[in-house]
Amino acid sequence: SIEEVVNIILNAGGVPVLAHPYLMKMSDERLEEEIKTLRAGAFAYCYSLTSVNFPACLTIGTGTFQSCTSLASVSLPVCATIADGAFTYCSSLTSINLPNCTRIGSYAFGSCTSLTSISFPNCAFINNNAFYNCISLTSANFPECTTSIGDNAFYNCSGFTGSLTIPKGVTSIGSYAFYNCLSLTSVNFPACTSIYNSAFENCTSLASISFPRCTRIGNYAFQGCSSLVTIGFSSCTTISPYAFRSCISLTSVNFPKCIAISNNAFYRNYSLTRASFPICRQISSNAFYQCSKLISLYLDQTTSVCTLANSNAFTSTPIGGYSTVAGRYGSIYVPEDLLASYKTATNWTYFSKRFVEV
Repeated sequence: SIEEVVNIILNAGGVPVLAHPYLMKMSDERLEEEIKTLRAGAFAYCYSLTSVNFPACLTIGTGTFQSCTSLASVSLPVCATIADGAFTYCSSLTSINLPNCTRIGSYAFGSCTSLTSISFPNCAFINNNAFYNCISLTSANFPECTTSIGDNAFYNCSGFTGSLTIPKGVTSIGSYAFYNCLSLTSVNFPACTSIYNSAFENCTSLASISFPRCTRIGNYAFQGCSSLVTIGFSSCTTISPYAFRSCISLTSVNFPKCIAISNNAFYRNYSLTRASFPICRQISSNAFYQCSKLISLYLDQTTSVCTLANSNAFTSTPIGGYSTVAGRYGSIYVPEDLLASYKTATNWTYFSKRFVEV
């Protein structure tokens, strides 16, 4: 009977209930007020279960509904915590109602491949891999997210469409958080200070990004964002290796507070014509490698000569060409009082005919 099942769930003593004969045959059940907590694995692999409604449940345990492949609808109106893997591989899940959830565990909805939209109006924390490989997900709403978006949180959510604005409380975006979100077109993170490795790598439709408070951009953060044309990083101080590699539509960049450009940061930005780093102190190897249209580099507010790690920073660019006429193929704009110093500085001597005083 259903009473037996309830008793098993409530008194399992922490032992996962994985293969109870009755559970394996469950199709549609409505369990009532007595259930406050669903233990780990309680309904895992209930392949015929199609919908659940737990009006008083506060906590969903680890793997509670894992691999319930027919589960299409979930209602947990007062649930506050969803543990790791709670709904992973629920491949038929299309809608969820979790208005009071404050924390989403790792892989909580991993590979829920039919999930199209999610709304967690009170969620404060999105853990690693929370929506990993939710390929049908088109929109997400987390207005109260106050800390961070974990690693791989929306990895391969290739159906994510349109723009994404993250609440003011989010200060960091984990590694691979939005990797391969192929349909995402614009993002705005007003309070984010750190973008970790590959966070938006291969977001091929991403055209516009705004991170007004971000100070650090991780390795490969925007690699392969082939549609990217507009970027806003007014506070960024450090650009890590390969951060904008193969952003082939980017035509102009301006980083007013950046002091360090790491190796290969703008590798193969074929459309880039103008780059402004007014107070930059260091440019690393291959920083602008194969930026074949780069004709203007602004280092025009530096107070001392910017360190150039290697002359290959401008390989296969107009600035690195063979013309001896200043400005003909490319120009480097520097302060008037530093012009002579730049022309004789280590590695800059190769470009002595490219300098223009401002």
